[in-house]
Amino acid sequence: MSASAAALTSPAIAPAARPLVTIALPTYNRAQYLDRFFSHHIDAFTARGIDFEILVSDNCSTDGTAEIVARWAKDEPRIRSVRQTENIGAYGNFLYSWRQARGEFAIWVGDDDLLVPEVVIDYLGRLSADPDLVMVQAPWMLIDETRDNAEIGTFYRIAGERSFRRGEHAACLDYLLDHHIFPEWFIIRTDVVHDVIEPVTGFVFHYFAHLARALTMGSVLFAPQPFARVTAISKGGVNHSGNSETMDGWDRFRGGIEFFASFIEPAPLADPAQSATLLRRFQDFTLKRMQVAINLHIQAGNWSNAYHLDRRVRAYGQPGCHPDMRPVVSGLCAIETLVAEARAQARHLLVLDDLIADDTLESLTPKFRAAIIRRRDPRAASDTPKAFALVQPPPSDIVGPNDLVLDLHAAFRRTPP
Repeated sequence: MSASAAALTSPAIAPAARPLVTIALPTYNRAQYLDRFFSHHIDAFTARGIDFEILVSDNCSTDGTAEIVARWAKDEPRIRSVRQTENIGAYGNFLYSWRQARGEFAIWVGDDDLLVPEVVIDYLGRLSADPDLVMVQAPWMLIDETRDNAEIGTFYRIAGERSFRRGEHAACLDYLLDHHIFPEWFIIRTDVVHDVIEPVTGFVFHYFAHLARALTMGSVLFAPQPFARVTAISKGGVNHSGNSETMDGWDRFRGGIEFFASFIEPAPLADPAQSATLLRRFQDFTLKRMQVAINLHIQAGNWSNAYHLDRRVRAYGQPGCHPDMRPVVSGLCAIETLVAEARAQARHLLVLDDLIADDTLESLTPKFRAAIIRRRDPRAASDTPKAFALVQPPPSDIVGPNDLVLDLHAAFRRTPP
């Protein structure tokens, strides 16, 4: 523990007029995690003599969250809770939590994530010792809930500390690109929250905007030690916002980098001597996230998304999915497109040729599998409007007047590996 961190926990120090730190918890329908969250953080920070509050913003949950929070808050005055009268969206709840923090410093924490108290205390000490330091950034440790919360690695790595003074956006941009940093986990000085954290559009990944604005208010420290253990893989198939952002929001990542670069004067992309190299670095940053997105879509069984992202990445001469997976991805994408074509024309059943093995169809998501039947299924001869995708044209006696005949061969030709 650093000397500044030790000072925070000294019994000779009187409690502050306001909490030293707010642990902000925006939550929605995740009641199963709350007992662990409260017990871990209350025990850990109480044992270390840290003056804290836990601020809960319940986004109008319907699963018993309110009752669990009330039970804990009844005997624990350091829990302050607000229940939204309507669901204000994930980012609205995130924003509300930051705005209501009363501590000298604040940390946003997911309900299935856990802070590492020793590291948090060290970083709080650094912030307390340096009035110009407004934010500490750090990587986070990923954990797998299905393997007893085993650690599976950190999200980005840096070798040591690096500090950037107010206005050093150019040097910080180089650092972000060199280390492929996503500035998502940070401890912030609450006095600058209103200047740093704001609603953003879908064009910009908001954490880059927060960092850009923080550097207009003071200095920012990047530290190598994770202060949070973040659930990456959950029991029960819960999808995490980080995975969703990576799967679908990678263009916003580039938007965030460009937004950050807009704080540099003169504009680096307007300089012919810099623009070509910088644009390539922006593209490389985005391509890495697209490659991760491809693998996440494959894991989720989103074959059309994986296929089209793979083709886009390959346009830059970069590998998308593994070459051995390309025939699988392209074939399953072809089947998905047949179902999508049938549904687009209000035919919600697709009679698919037996040449496509049942084992293959098991790789599709339930919504696609539910739409596929075989010729032996009684519904194939019913009056229900449907589509046929067979190797040979279907016999005329089973094709009703409202049925479609789709070209199975063309679907596979459209999606070459």
